Amino acid sequence: MGLPRPSALTAALLAPPTDALAPGVARALRDRVARELGALADGVPCGEQLRVDVAKVMLALRHPDRCLSDDSRPFAPSARACRRAVGLAAVARCARGLARTPGVAVNEVLDAGVEDVARHDPAGAIRSPWWATWYAQLPVGGRAAVKAEAVTWATQLLTAFEWRRFDRPPAIAGRDDWWQAPGGRLALRGRADVRAQLGERAALVVVGGRSCDGDWKIRLGFPALVCLLARGERALPCRVVGVWPASGQTRVLDVDSPALEAVAKAVVSATETWIGASARETRAARAG
Repeated sequence: MGLPRPSALTAALLAPPTDALAPGVARALRDRVARELGALADGVPCGEQLRVDVAKVMLALRHPDRCLSDDSRPFAPSARACRRAVGLAAVARCARGLARTPGVAVNEVLDAGVEDVARHDPAGAIRSPWWATWYAQLPVGGRAAVKAEAVTWATQLLTAFEWRRFDRPPAIAGRDDWWQAPGGRLALRGRADVRAQLGERAALVVVGGRSCDGDWKIRLGFPALVCLLARGERALPCRVVGVWPASGQTRVLDVDSPALEAVAKAVVSATETWIGASARETRAARAG
């Protein structure tokens, strides 16, 4: 099974935006969801902060009983964990014409990370990527594994689209969208791999994992909802394209009222699940 031809997927991404939402609908939904999440945030234990990303949402919807145990595991760098960060930087270089192939681009990104770590900058002007210090300490075999994962990831994204057809250079590996509830106890993080500007609207690209599941609309709608919460209705993307290279699947989500309502309901429910699980764990710890 393979992905659609890059021409077809590029056409789907860059199609003219449609007015899928009546005036004021997005604003009203934004205000309502912000109120609901703000009320839930009061349940986060004092001194703690719950950060909700798409992985937490999907875990809460699929396996609510695993929320706490999964979230409690400390993060450990690995070739798989950093392939996206390195791969996106490599794709950006290729899309701008700074490297001819993903392999060359990945090598350049990794080498630059090692150089940043090696420089001593007391003023902190040089900030190495989060993976660079770990990568610089790896033996040859470990570095080869990192490179292989990143090259595969970058190649899959780079070959999925016809980059020369973009009228304006797309934002690759841009900043994540963050929305924080009043009081600072709850934050939502929305992430997209590519943001293409279509006039006044944007279209997003999200690269998925192994396969596209039945709840893919929530997966793709989440970054659009966080964008709406964080930056307002004028920044709401018109569509989100999902790509699952490992299984050859793609999906296109038009960001309309039903899509936003569905993802908003899922996010509120997932947040409530995480907060409830955290409260139960806190009570158990105090009782013990």
